Amino acid sequence: MKPLPGKAGSPMRRRSLLTLALTLGLALGLCLPGRAQTLLPANNFWFGGTQLAFEHAQSRYGQLAVATDDGGLGRFLAKLGAVLSYQPGQNSIVVTSSDRRVVSFTLGDPHFSVAGVEQMAAFAPFASGGVAYVPFLDLARALYVDPVQDGATVVLQPQLASLEVRPQNRMTLVTLRGASPLRFKRLSGPGDEDLLLAFLGTASTLQAQRDISAAGLKSVTIRVDGTARNPTTVVDFSTASGGVRVLGPSDSPNAITLAFAAAGVALGGTPIPPAGNAALATAPLLAGDQVAGTGPGVTAVTATGAAPPAPTLPPYGDQSANDNPATTSSGAPLESPTPTAYGLAPATIGALDTQSTGDGFNVNLSITGDVTYEWHRLPDNRWYVDFKPATLAVPAQDRPLEDPSVLSLRVKPFIGPNDRLATVRIALTLASPRTIGLIPTSDGLTIAVGGQDDTSDQKVGMGELLPGRLYTGIVPLPPVEAAPEQSMPGPDESWKFGSSVPTNPRLIVIDPGHGGSDTGAEHNGLVEKDLNLDFAKRLRAILLARGWQVKMTRDDDVDVFGPNASAHDELQARCDVANKAGARMFVSVHSNSFTTSELSGTTTYYYKANSYALADAVHARLTAVLPTKDDGIRKDNFYVIHHSTMPAILVETAFLSNPGDAALLKTTAFRQRVAEGIADGIGDYASANPQPSDSSTMDGN
Repeated sequence: MKPLPGKAGSPMRRRSLLTLALTLGLALGLCLPGRAQTLLPANNFWFGGTQLAFEHAQSRYGQLAVATDDGGLGRFLAKLGAVLSYQPGQNSIVVTSSDRRVVSFTLGDPHFSVAGVEQMAAFAPFASGGVAYVPFLDLARALYVDPVQDGATVVLQPQLASLEVRPQNRMTLVTLRGASPLRFKRLSGPGDEDLLLAFLGTASTLQAQRDISAAGLKSVTIRVDGTARNPTTVVDFSTASGGVRVLGPSDSPNAITLAFAAAGVALGGTPIPPAGNAALATAPLLAGDQVAGTGPGVTAVTATGAAPPAPTLPPYGDQSANDNPATTSSGAPLESPTPTAYGLAPATIGALDTQSTGDGFNVNLSITGDVTYEWHRLPDNRWYVDFKPATLAVPAQDRPLEDPSVLSLRVKPFIGPNDRLATVRIALTLASPRTIGLIPTSDGLTIAVGGQDDTSDQKVGMGELLPGRLYTGIVPLPPVEAAPEQSMPGPDESWKFGSSVPTNPRLIVIDPGHGGSDTGAEHNGLVEKDLNLDFAKRLRAILLARGWQVKMTRDDDVDVFGPNASAHDELQARCDVANKAGARMFVSVHSNSFTTSELSGTTTYYYKANSYALADAVHARLTAVLPTKDDGIRKDNFYVIHHSTMPAILVETAFLSNPGDAALLKTTAFRQRVAEGIADGIGDYASANPQPSDSSTMDGN
């Protein structure tokens, strides 16, 4: 069970819906049970440039209730890239947004959850005529769509939902997120000091003025123009004199990332076009010293200030298809290959087909351009390879396979969370740990799954694919090193970049969730508070053996503040343990649960920008060693990771409510692997973010 979050108020200021509620109540009236009476004439909703008609709707307390299988609801969700999951007989209705936030309703309960934050709906979802009905307006707002009264019509306006600011290297990164894929027009000229972007079809209730005073960026002003049915949000970025700005890769089509830097700094990225969207940002973001003769939007940078070059490595082995000396695409000899992940133009994976070979299986790829690769073999017979920098020119896919060797295939593009490189991942679920070879072809690569199991100890490999040749052991460049944490002035804590420097940089605080009068979740013979304490004690033993100092928020089955305390007092007491001790990291350990048994997997949560790197390092280690489903890294406003002053994460190890996960949680082997994975991730994070007092004898892994 996730811990109680902080205040559930959305960062967006909601418009008053009193007039809307009265209008709907009068228009819809009360319907008889079932579907005999439809409400098509009263469904005067406008969304995405057209009227949105609902086929099966009812009224509850003057609010609109829409069936989960309603065609109008389906069209609304499809335009937002959201997916609804509900099966007759279930109690839960789950909607997953395009940016992976989960909105969860439970039949008969007016409380619902948006990305882990509890909210109250106008009425409880209910079942009628064999289908479930949800409070439509509450669902729309959870998906960043605000209803606005426009005469007799209710206009559903996609919102600019958030504006995030964070430093990286010598840049200030700004990410804007919306309800739907963001399209912009640049209203300012290339030489103008301010950058003005107009986001079409998008409204905003974000704060109109923000002072930032960070590298290359002074303030942000937001205003909404246009009409209710066709709004446009104009964002004015006031930049420092002579500063530079570029478009950076984003993790979602619903997000636009911009990078700003002061005069004298060169930015590697995509020049901001007169009009565009997130898909246009393909070049990685780098910052370095200004190259003579360059100006705003420069894409060439010197090595200074960019990612430090890795040492030159000879190839560990040549898997080429011929014996000719390796050359680059220009024909130059490649005698001592050097890391090139940031120096390459993105390659294109233009075609993909599969072929059963009887006792094996082939995935044939057409690849245009040079590209680096890195493959991983996981302990539960999963195998994947990442190509970077690379783009996918064919549709992504996630499908089962009717093959005795390979059970499923998944292909997806994304932006690497650390290196910010465009990446294409191809993942296979194998019937057993089969041998896999990478065979270069004249136009790309074949991933060849063999008929025998692989008995070697190698679990990871990397290299570079050149036309017709494959080199192994060529390490891609490491991620761009983060700049020191800064704070911005102003009372609003959400606009701060980071936290204070720890007074005890070798101390880690472990928080076993729940305890004492709070049992947490209970399912399948398991009690969450007991599991969490077991995880924490195992993690403490490993960290102590590696030279860390460790403090637990609780060492036994007790409340931290006191029995039956308020949620605020109990959770703040856990933060106080870490804050007062000046800890370097805070790790809260939990076991997840849901109202039904369908959900499963491991998730790592963070809230503050300075906590993402820790979450990324820990989650990478956990997913590499655990057989659970990878539910990803998520940002959420849980109290303990919001109000602790150091980098802080919350790990949901597995679901007690899922029979498969519960079976794993009952084993000491699984619990030990969880503890080792978290400890290894902490070591990785500490190595990448050293403190002056770090001892060279401390064992990071």
